[in-house]
Amino acid sequence: MKSMGASNSSTNEDVSFGIDCDSFQKDMKGDDFSSNNSSTVSISSSSSFSSEDNDGTKSSPASIHQYNIVDGKTKDLWWIHGHGYDLMNFVKDHPGGTEAILLGKGRDCTALVESYHAFSGERVWKVLKKHRFVEEEREEIDEFATVSATTVASTEERSGRVPDFFYEVLKKRVTKVLHSKGIDPVKDRGASRIRIVYYLAVLGSWLYAGYLHCSGSILGSFAFAVTGWLMGALGHDAGHFAASRWAAVNEYGVWAMSFICNPVMWQQQHTYGHHSFTNEFDRDPDLHHFDLLLRVHKNLKHEAKFRYQSSVFYVLFAYLFVVFGTCLWIPWGVLSEGTLYGIVDWHDKDRPTKFYGMLFHLISYIGIVLFVPIFVHESFAKAALASYVHVATLGVTFALFSQINHLNEPSLEADMDTREQKQNQVQGQRNAKRDPRLARSWGAAQVETANNFASQSLLWHVLSNGLNHQIEHHLFPGLNHGHLHHIAPVVKETCEEFGVLYKSYDTWTDLMSATLEWFDKLSVVDDDVTTDAPKIKTIKIS
Repeated sequence: MKSMGASNSSTNEDVSFGIDCDSFQKDMKGDDFSSNNSSTVSISSSSSFSSEDNDGTKSSPASIHQYNIVDGKTKDLWWIHGHGYDLMNFVKDHPGGTEAILLGKGRDCTALVESYHAFSGERVWKVLKKHRFVEEEREEIDEFATVSATTVASTEERSGRVPDFFYEVLKKRVTKVLHSKGIDPVKDRGASRIRIVYYLAVLGSWLYAGYLHCSGSILGSFAFAVTGWLMGALGHDAGHFAASRWAAVNEYGVWAMSFICNPVMWQQQHTYGHHSFTNEFDRDPDLHHFDLLLRVHKNLKHEAKFRYQSSVFYVLFAYLFVVFGTCLWIPWGVLSEGTLYGIVDWHDKDRPTKFYGMLFHLISYIGIVLFVPIFVHESFAKAALASYVHVATLGVTFALFSQINHLNEPSLEADMDTREQKQNQVQGQRNAKRDPRLARSWGAAQVETANNFASQSLLWHVLSNGLNHQIEHHLFPGLNHGHLHHIAPVVKETCEEFGVLYKSYDTWTDLMSATLEWFDKLSVVDDDVTTDAPKIKTIKIS
């Protein structure tokens, strides 16, 4: 596993998935906050975080019999750096809201905990220490978990929180920059007043455009799509618990992206899967929602249809259907299969608010986008055109501004699965030999798997919903997009200092060209692709 750490400083800031609050105070009263990293909690997952040392600190042990066990891990625990934590009694008190903390239940949520508490110091680890689940003897776990002894035997020896040295430096420097701008990275991490005004202005425009769409105006359908994309600024921020410090704003605000994708599915696919395991072929679901029409990764088996992706016109044609997939096809598959491509399980599908929320969105989307035009236009042809204009406009916009941010050769070769093979290579930067620890740095991986473009342009910031600062967003997803331009310079300087490849394209066109070059390369059979690439389950629509 590769490692990522938290701040060495012992700040007094409140912490949570997305929001700070005084709720932590009662759980930590009387604690000494002077402990160092070696006495923090220990965990490790099967993907991006390394586990090397553990101090042996134990909490009050809980019995393995108390929990449901799936594949050797209890689905009732939160798994962080390889250790389980029983946080059920803390869910209602979680300052970031119940949805934020439940997103990590029953699976490896190391990246969620680390990245959403990047500015919280050691406080979160002191809280977690109280809830740590201690495994019983190997034989008992082996008996009840039905896993091999080698799977669980050496957890204590091989798991532990090892701070990501590069990410630690970034956090300290970014914190300093934010404070210099009068921004508290915890208390002010949500939208600024100007950003809130922007949200409201777009909301008003979107509602009016929706009225025109429902009144039989094809131009209104187009405007409804454009403003629907811009509403994604609120939806995306809220989906990362960064629209507001108030949990309810984030939990409802994520629905602002309802015409871009299913918001329930989004938090499983994007907030959890994509941001935790960026560009890892068998763990990042974002690499697989195009494979019906596009080959975006060399481990995807080449098929005859992919030869057409050497043409920009074919790529644009494929992009027309992006929103059809994210709002209809994929959610329907998740409802029927309970998983995203067999990569990310829909772990909370038994919660009525999630199951019926997914279903409600599916039905509402079909009704507003497909059925309403039939009743308000004088002919079926015009109704079909209105629906097509809406779906195609949002699909192309979504794809052109979001899907290109990780899909080029340097980015796809920088994931955690391949980093150690290239730890001494510096692509396009200084010839100095890199620190070998960067091969296991989650922070460095977030930089090198992402791309910025037109980072100095306010216009492109608005048009892209802030995605022109994708690198900073992946490093600090809990920080509102409106703050990212402040930290971009120090992030770039730090990357150059450590020899981490920071890719910032001067224009959107430059980045799009890099993506098209990669698609062109993958349009032909690649003899270097291994034949034993991970097999990914294809969702079947029943």
